[in-house]
Amino acid sequence: SKMQWSTAISMILFAWLFAAFWSLMPLLGWGEYDYEPLRTCCTLDYSKGDRNYITFLFALSIFNFMIPGFIMLTAYQSIHQKFKKSGHYKFNTGLPLKTLVICWGPYCLLCFYAAVENVMFISPKYRMIPAVIAKTVPTVDAFVYALGNENYRGGIWQFLTGQKIEKAEVDNKTK
Repeated sequence: SKMQWSTAISMILFAWLFAAFWSLMPLLGWGEYDYEPLRTCCTLDYSKGDRNYITFLFALSIFNFMIPGFIMLTAYQSIHQKFKKSGHYKFNTGLPLKTLVICWGPYCLLCFYAAVENVMFISPKYRMIPAVIAKTVPTVDAFVYALGNENYRGGIWQFLTGQKIEKAEVDNKTK
Protein backbone atom coordinates (compact mmCIF):
# COMPACT_ATOMS: atom_id res chain seq x y z
CA SER A 1 0.00 0.00 0.00
CA LYS A 2 1.12 3.53 -0.69
CA MET A 3 1.93 5.97 2.07
CA GLN A 4 -0.40 8.94 2.39
CA TRP A 5 0.99 12.48 2.24
CA SER A 6 -0.31 13.22 5.72
CA THR A 7 1.60 10.23 7.10
CA ALA A 8 4.80 11.23 5.32
CA ILE A 9 4.55 14.83 6.52
CA SER A 10 3.83 13.66 10.08
CA MET A 11 6.88 11.38 10.01
CA ILE A 12 9.13 14.15 8.67
CA LEU A 13 7.81 16.61 11.26
CA PHE A 14 8.39 14.07 14.04
CA ALA A 15 11.97 13.44 12.87
CA TRP A 16 12.78 17.16 12.79
CA LEU A 17 11.20 17.84 16.20
CA PHE A 18 12.93 14.80 17.71
CA ALA A 19 16.31 15.96 16.38
CA ALA A 20 15.68 19.52 17.52
CA PHE A 21 14.78 18.34 21.02
CA TRP A 22 17.99 16.33 21.47
CA SER A 23 20.11 19.05 19.88
CA LEU A 24 18.71 21.75 22.13
CA MET A 25 19.02 19.89 25.43
CA PRO A 26 22.76 20.64 25.87
CA LEU A 27 22.06 24.30 25.10
CA LEU A 28 19.39 24.31 27.81
CA GLY A 29 21.66 22.74 30.43
CA TRP A 30 21.15 18.99 30.15
CA GLY A 31 24.42 17.66 28.77
CA GLU A 32 27.04 19.99 27.31
CA TYR A 33 28.70 20.72 24.00
CA ASP A 34 32.43 21.28 23.57
CA TYR A 35 34.90 21.29 20.70
CA GLU A 36 35.98 17.94 19.32
CA PRO A 37 39.54 16.97 20.28
CA LEU A 38 41.03 18.44 17.10
CA ARG A 39 38.85 21.57 17.33
CA THR A 40 37.23 21.05 13.92
CA CYS A 41 33.61 21.13 15.13
CA CYS A 42 31.61 20.49 18.29
CA THR A 43 30.35 17.33 19.95
CA LEU A 44 29.14 16.23 23.35
CA ASP A 45 31.58 17.13 26.09
CA TYR A 46 32.49 13.69 27.37
CA SER A 47 35.42 14.91 29.46
CA LYS A 48 33.32 15.73 32.52
CA GLY A 49 31.59 12.49 33.47
CA ASP A 50 29.29 14.22 36.00
CA ARG A 51 25.69 13.23 36.82
CA ASN A 52 24.31 15.72 34.27
CA TYR A 53 26.40 14.16 31.51
CA ILE A 54 25.67 10.58 32.54
CA THR A 55 21.87 11.02 32.65
CA PHE A 56 21.91 12.82 29.30
CA LEU A 57 24.15 10.16 27.77
CA PHE A 58 22.00 7.26 28.88
CA ALA A 59 18.76 8.92 27.73
CA LEU A 60 20.38 9.89 24.42
CA SER A 61 21.71 6.37 23.88
CA ILE A 62 18.41 4.71 24.66
CA PHE A 63 16.24 7.01 22.52
CA ASN A 64 18.68 7.59 19.65
CA PHE A 65 20.63 4.35 19.37
CA MET A 66 18.99 1.41 21.14
CA ILE A 67 15.32 2.05 20.30
CA PRO A 68 16.01 2.90 16.62
CA GLY A 69 18.31 -0.12 16.45
CA PHE A 70 15.57 -2.36 17.88
CA ILE A 71 13.03 -0.91 15.40
CA MET A 72 15.45 -1.53 12.53
CA LEU A 73 16.11 -5.07 13.74
CA THR A 74 12.44 -6.02 13.97
CA ALA A 75 11.46 -4.23 10.74
CA TYR A 76 14.24 -5.80 8.68
CA GLN A 77 13.59 -9.23 10.22
CA SER A 78 9.99 -8.88 9.07
CA ILE A 79 11.16 -7.90 5.58
CA HIS A 80 13.57 -10.84 5.57
CA GLN A 81 10.74 -13.23 6.47
CA LYS A 82 8.64 -11.92 3.57
CA PHE A 83 11.61 -12.32 1.20
CA LYS A 84 12.18 -15.82 2.53
CA LYS A 85 8.54 -16.80 1.87
CA SER A 86 8.56 -15.36 -1.64
CA GLY A 87 12.03 -16.70 -2.47
CA HIS A 88 12.97 -13.36 -4.04
CA TYR A 89 15.67 -11.51 -2.11
CA LYS A 90 15.93 -7.88 -3.15
CA PHE A 91 18.71 -6.80 -0.78
CA ASN A 92 20.64 -7.83 2.31
CA THR A 93 18.21 -7.03 5.13
CA GLY A 94 20.90 -7.21 7.82
CA LEU A 95 23.14 -4.60 6.24
CA PRO A 96 21.40 -1.38 7.44
CA LEU A 97 21.54 -2.47 11.09
CA LYS A 98 25.16 -3.58 10.71
CA THR A 99 26.12 -0.18 9.30
CA LEU A 100 24.38 1.55 12.22
CA VAL A 101 26.27 -0.56 14.76
CA ILE A 102 29.62 -0.34 12.95
CA CYS A 103 29.42 3.41 12.39
CA TRP A 104 27.87 4.52 15.70
CA GLY A 105 29.12 1.72 17.95
CA PRO A 106 32.64 3.10 18.52
CA TYR A 107 31.27 6.55 19.36
CA CYS A 108 28.75 5.10 21.81
CA LEU A 109 31.45 2.98 23.44
CA LEU A 110 33.68 6.04 23.85
CA CYS A 111 30.84 8.02 25.42
CA PHE A 112 29.91 5.16 27.77
CA TYR A 113 33.54 4.72 28.74
CA ALA A 114 33.69 8.47 29.43
CA ALA A 115 30.73 8.08 31.78
CA VAL A 116 32.74 5.81 34.08
CA GLU A 117 36.39 6.73 33.42
CA ASN A 118 38.45 9.74 32.37
CA VAL A 119 39.13 9.58 28.61
CA MET A 120 41.59 12.46 28.52
CA PHE A 121 44.54 10.03 28.57
CA ILE A 122 43.53 8.91 25.05
CA SER A 123 45.21 10.94 22.32
CA PRO A 124 42.91 13.57 20.72
CA LYS A 125 43.57 12.00 17.31
CA TYR A 126 42.30 8.64 18.54
CA ARG A 127 39.27 10.25 20.22
CA MET A 128 38.37 11.80 16.86
CA ILE A 129 38.18 8.48 15.01
CA PRO A 130 34.78 7.37 16.44
CA ALA A 131 33.25 10.79 15.73
CA VAL A 132 34.51 10.81 12.14
CA ILE A 133 33.20 7.28 11.57
CA ALA A 134 29.80 8.26 13.03
CA LYS A 135 29.61 11.23 10.68
CA THR A 136 30.01 8.96 7.66
CA VAL A 137 26.65 7.26 8.32
CA PRO A 138 24.59 9.33 5.82
CA THR A 139 27.05 8.55 3.04
CA VAL A 140 27.31 4.87 3.96
CA ASP A 141 23.50 4.58 4.15
CA ALA A 142 23.15 6.17 0.72
CA PHE A 143 25.49 3.55 -0.75
CA VAL A 144 23.77 0.71 1.13
CA TYR A 145 20.34 1.67 -0.20
CA ALA A 146 21.48 2.70 -3.69
CA LEU A 147 23.60 -0.36 -4.37
CA GLY A 148 21.37 -2.74 -2.43
CA ASN A 149 18.26 -2.06 -4.53
CA GLU A 150 18.15 -3.49 -8.04
CA ASN A 151 16.14 -0.56 -9.41
CA TYR A 152 18.66 1.98 -8.13
CA ARG A 153 21.59 -0.16 -9.28
CA GLY A 154 20.15 -0.25 -12.78
CA GLY A 155 19.56 3.50 -12.73
CA ILE A 156 23.09 4.19 -11.52
CA TRP A 157 24.51 1.91 -14.22
CA GLN A 158 22.41 3.65 -16.87
CA PHE A 159 23.50 7.08 -15.60
CA LEU A 160 27.18 6.14 -15.63
CA THR A 161 27.30 4.22 -18.90
CA GLY A 162 24.20 5.22 -20.85
CA GLN A 163 23.25 1.52 -21.10
CA LYS A 164 20.05 0.17 -19.68
CA ILE A 165 20.31 -3.13 -17.79
CA GLU A 166 17.63 -5.61 -18.77
CA LYS A 167 15.71 -7.30 -15.99
CA ALA A 168 17.28 -10.71 -16.77
CA GLU A 169 20.79 -9.24 -16.43
CA VAL A 170 19.96 -7.81 -13.02
CA ASP A 171 18.59 -11.18 -11.85
CA ASN A 172 21.70 -13.04 -13.08
CA LYS A 173 24.08 -10.61 -11.32
CA THR A 174 22.29 -10.97 -7.98
CA LYS A 175 22.39 -14.78 -8.02
